[in-house]
Amino acid sequence: MSRLPADLEKLLRDQGAKVASSRPIDHGTQYKVSRGPDTVTLNVYHRSGKVSTGGKASPLLEALETWRVARTGGGGRAATNPRGTSAPRRVAPDGTPRVGTDEAGKGDYFGPLVVAGVRVLGEEAAQGLREAGARDSKTLSVMGARAMALRVLDAVGEENTRVVTLGPREYEARRAAAGNINKLLGEINVQILGELEEEVEVFVVDEFARAARSYIQPRVPEGIRLEVRPRAEDDAAVAAASILARSRYLEEMDRISEAIGFELPRGATHVVGAARRIVRERGEEALKDVAKVHFGTTEKVLGTASRR
Repeated sequence: MSRLPADLEKLLRDQGAKVASSRPIDHGTQYKVSRGPDTVTLNVYHRSGKVSTGGKASPLLEALETWRVARTGGGGRAATNPRGTSAPRRVAPDGTPRVGTDEAGKGDYFGPLVVAGVRVLGEEAAQGLREAGARDSKTLSVMGARAMALRVLDAVGEENTRVVTLGPREYEARRAAAGNINKLLGEINVQILGELEEEVEVFVVDEFARAARSYIQPRVPEGIRLEVRPRAEDDAAVAAASILARSRYLEEMDRISEAIGFELPRGATHVVGAARRIVRERGEEALKDVAKVHFGTTEKVLGTASRR
């Protein structure tokens, strides 16, 4: 355990957990940590000091995720208060009937693209989301996102939510047909609004590109005001959508990791080793089932970058 951060070593001792095995990965070391029947995967990256976690839901995973999120200040995009410490942004107390959307997985090499929408009809529903603690999902741990997703559904009702999940192959086909990923996101946002527009006065979209408004505005029904802005998770509907999207993305990552036979890393860095293992063990076609192969990462995986 000499390569583990000191505070992580202490946490494992306090939790009564032990390192069962370790192996090298790209730029770091992967540890299997166990406590009784619970097993958690820890990826520790030596240069950056970053730690990622994986495994089935368990009290041990929840403890390690809570430690990781606190250590990174909520994943690097949490808002900061005037004193410079990380703090979740408060959701806006606006009961105007609205739909909010957000996405998960856009920048992740492995896994699906997920876009979620939540309809909030009035102050009572908005207050229910605030009482549930809805906020930007990037400030939540894996276990926290999943638990919060259930609270969001309780607060607004499943009939006021939509989640669109595009697995890697469907994602690549629709992205190619749309022309690029941002046009595809525009299409999905409009699709979700079309399914939730009844009684809605405002459509709030977390800005996914500078041109996002131009992709959406022409197809917004008359009488609905469109708001497209960065960091829109301060709106109750967008915060709730952020949570549903991330929860679904994590569920899908668990599913495809189980199908592929090992834990796939999230994000877009430190993924080459896992991708090469898939190609080595299952062939190039298998990569298309689990990865967004239009990413430049694929060239590195297949060793073609140097020949172009």
